[in-house]
Amino acid sequence: MMQEELAEAVTIGEASRLSGLPVETLRYYDREGLFGDLPRDTGGRRRFTPDTLGLLDILLRLRRTGMPVEQVREFAQHVRAGDHLRTERLALLRAHRERVAIDLTQLEADLELIDWKITAYQSTEDGTDPPPRD
Repeated sequence: MMQEELAEAVTIGEASRLSGLPVETLRYYDREGLFGDLPRDTGGRRRFTPDTLGLLDILLRLRRTGMPVEQVREFAQHVRAGDHLRTERLALLRAHRERVAIDLTQLEADLELIDWKITAYQSTEDGTDPPPRD
């Protein structure tokens, strides 16, 4: 690792603040190998480089959009392995994107129903006729 990159690295506490994750979660992710070999300072404390924080951001977004933990782990391994596994990364991301798009379509339909229900309840509160449901 280049000295400049290590100089830009942050402590686990700062990584926690930046990511919104508890320190224990970051330690767990590290133990699970999601980050590869994190550099350590002279006191043996984990240091999170800009690249590691970028990977963490992607992994969190994949999880938040429903990617199973095992696939997140696989994606992280492919990233750390380098460009020769780019095809595998693309396949994982494309399949996940399809699932997210389907989920998003369903969520949009669910949101429309919720909006209609709010309008219907508000109409009742206001003493007016509820809107028709399309």
